[in-house]
Amino acid sequence: MLNIDPIWTPDTQQNQFRLLLDAMARPGVCHPLTILPKSGTVALAILATLLDAEVSLADPNTLLSDDDWLMLQVKTAQATQADYIICDGRQSPSFTPKLGTLPSPDQSATLILVVEAIGQNGIEENKDNMCLTLTGPGIKNSNQLLIKGLNEQWLYKREDWVCAFPLGVDIVLIDDKQMVALPRTTNVEII
Repeated sequence: MLNIDPIWTPDTQQNQFRLLLDAMARPGVCHPLTILPKSGTVALAILATLLDAEVSLADPNTLLSDDDWLMLQVKTAQATQADYIICDGRQSPSFTPKLGTLPSPDQSATLILVVEAIGQNGIEENKDNMCLTLTGPGIKNSNQLLIKGLNEQWLYKREDWVCAFPLGVDIVLIDDKQMVALPRTTNVEII
């Protein structure tokens, strides 16, 4: 019998997609990933859910293996043209992603940033970790989010990328167990 990693099964992908929708609807709230890949990066579980042969992916920091690319069966593109971009959150962004157009703001990129840790558990507030205050749609008053392993340039660039709403990018932050979303409608302040 063929042994397939559960991240490639429809049931798992449907569950992961539901988590992604919840994360986008509740910015700053951490969502534990239900099924982790047996090998490869945790981001691979999210990519397996989001991607198909009709979209493109950029991997400027070479986070994916050749085997991952074979399983994803997705078109490759430069980071400036890709529908989805996976990056190491510790690296400074060196590109401007697709921001969409006024007639089609949905034609923008989604960024998946791999960081060391997100959330309130296991992260101490110190100068190496970032504390964010989030406000906007889906947030009652404000949410606080601690992140370890994110270059603050991502947040400064994001501010430029989303300033002409509805244009902009959506960001999904992923550590080794969970994810959190920063949709383009979320206001982010570093504290």
